[in-house]
Amino acid sequence: MKAFGETLKQIRNSRNITQQQLADNNLLNRSTISKIEHSTEEPAYEIAVRLIRTLGITPDEFSYIRNNYQLNAHDKIIYDILNIAYSTETNKIDKIIEQGTSLSSNPIITRLIPILKGFKAANTNNLGLAKKLILPVWNDYLSKIETWTILDLCIINLIFFVFDEETMACISEQAIQTIENNYQFLKSLESSFLLNQAILYMERQDFNSAITSLNRALPLIEHSFRYDKLFLAKGRLAICNNNKKEALYCLNVLKEMGAINVQQALREEITKFNNQF
Repeated sequence: MKAFGETLKQIRNSRNITQQQLADNNLLNRSTISKIEHSTEEPAYEIAVRLIRTLGITPDEFSYIRNNYQLNAHDKIIYDILNIAYSTETNKIDKIIEQGTSLSSNPIITRLIPILKGFKAANTNNLGLAKKLILPVWNDYLSKIETWTILDLCIINLIFFVFDEETMACISEQAIQTIENNYQFLKSLESSFLLNQAILYMERQDFNSAITSLNRALPLIEHSFRYDKLFLAKGRLAICNNNKKEALYCLNVLKEMGAINVQQALREEITKFNNQF
């Protein structure tokens, strides 16, 4: 990893910003910027963040550039977890678990590994093992956090299936409120909570509640331009409304889109709820 000052200089030059301009914007002397860039002076954290933001990037992007445009091991695992879309992505989950095992001294990663193992177990219909792995993490850690972060919300969305209906309803609404209050840009994640709500209601034959959740999800999905999720939601609505023709149409669209994981999930749901047609 390159020195802070070296990276600062690299980005500053690439964006045609002079040392004087960077100094003026942060109420510093140009000589101070020069010392930082030559690693003879280390800036305080607050000043470092101000300098980075003046360059028009985020601290996370600065770290990424500083690490030669690569994520460090910890950030790579977090990134991969945030980008798990479906439980059928077993190869991706196995790889994350393998990478995470090598970082067992990290307390965050230590909590995530059993969650991922439980998520995988649930995909093989071993719900008992999934609960055994996941619930201790929920009870000892996630349930005690006052305000969930983006990572917390993504993890909670993955473990949704281990809770009973009443608990699920409370957790999902709390998660949705957290997103709406603090992370309004997470429209896609909010829609995922609602899609998960819907399938759990469908499992309990409560199709009216499922329809409500799906109708709440649709405008969020349209806003995020996730057409795979859009036709999954429309397919579930078709099942709830006893419209097999529409459900099969959505299934065919997903096939044409190449959204194989989503198509597989919807096909299984059409078969499972065949008594609706």
